[in-house]
Amino acid sequence: MEYACMGSPKSVVVLGAGVAGIKIVKELQGRLPGAWRLVLIDENDYHQYLYRIHEVCNVKFREEDILVPLEKIIDMDKTDFRRVKVESVNPGRGLVITDEGEMSYDLLAVCLGSHPSYFDIEGIRGHSLTLGSYEQALEIRSRILQLFTEAKETGAPVKIVIGGGGFSGVELAGELLDWLPRLYEENGLVHPERLLTVVEAFPSILPGWEKSLSVEAQRYLEERGAEFVFNDPVIRVKEDRLKTGSGLTLRHDLFIWTGGVEHDPACGLGFDINGRRIAVDEFCRALGHTDVFVAGDSACAVDSGGQPQPPTAHIAMAQGGVVAHNILAQVRGGRMKEYRFERAGEIVTLGRSHAVGVLFGFKFRGVSAKLLKKMIHYWYVATIGGLRLLLWG
Repeated sequence: MEYACMGSPKSVVVLGAGVAGIKIVKELQGRLPGAWRLVLIDENDYHQYLYRIHEVCNVKFREEDILVPLEKIIDMDKTDFRRVKVESVNPGRGLVITDEGEMSYDLLAVCLGSHPSYFDIEGIRGHSLTLGSYEQALEIRSRILQLFTEAKETGAPVKIVIGGGGFSGVELAGELLDWLPRLYEENGLVHPERLLTVVEAFPSILPGWEKSLSVEAQRYLEERGAEFVFNDPVIRVKEDRLKTGSGLTLRHDLFIWTGGVEHDPACGLGFDINGRRIAVDEFCRALGHTDVFVAGDSACAVDSGGQPQPPTAHIAMAQGGVVAHNILAQVRGGRMKEYRFERAGEIVTLGRSHAVGVLFGFKFRGVSAKLLKKMIHYWYVATIGGLRLLLWG
């Protein structure tokens, strides 16, 4: 089956309804010339606040705090939305291959986000859960509840190991340390001194981040029941145990891998890859392809020192804006805009009651950091959906 854009000889196709994809669609809606059609492709009909999915693994959560229907964000009269799964991209032929057929494009924006990078670790794919989507977060939550049901019969503590102490692993640990004491109490189990273990290949959690805040976050999590293993990468994972590079063996009932990401496998062929993501030029175009733009976690842009930039929502938003501008420049004829890396900073939540962060060079802790995190979220919601979406959520 081949899709055709009837009555529209040219099309801009956006792959993915994440932060970057939504930013591009919002910027292009109603601004393309009449001969052009805007198409959005995603396998889901909702947008995920992926920077909040760790909250699913706490005492309670609201689905509407994590998901928002696309119809509340984009104008369906101005955008042709296709709910299909992207299987591959063929840039040589100008085609997107989906589970329901092929679609041609004149300009393409790849914003498919990231997928876990397993680094060829033996056994990890079959014996770990990951935290890359709402559905995966629900799977982790369901598995933990199942483990505590089983523990009521044995009386043994539940052994949880998180592989990776970056932003995702640390924020997940913070949520679990809120929830696990409650689960032990509700199931009549003895509360162990150590509730979970985080294994990190680097010397500290949040590697590359503000050192004093990383130390503070580690201390806070340790006080609440986290154990850390540093300078020791995971090299083998089995159903009930894992082995590290130093020879350490850790038993687990649940192993959650948050140790790295890479581009969507659908885009693995036909593009230059850098740091397991698609290499882009200064205009956020895939190297060697003037008709393909890449933004968000799919893209590997580099800073002034040539270092790959981290996959964050802030960067995805900025790149999405640059891509939208440059698509309009190519369609209408105009000056292209370069993407320049500017790292505003990050706020890292450590459960519901604490956070640490740095924004524009200023450090924040505790209540002020939590408040800033909420304000940033509300700003983003208002940006993509206005007051109506703020009131809905």
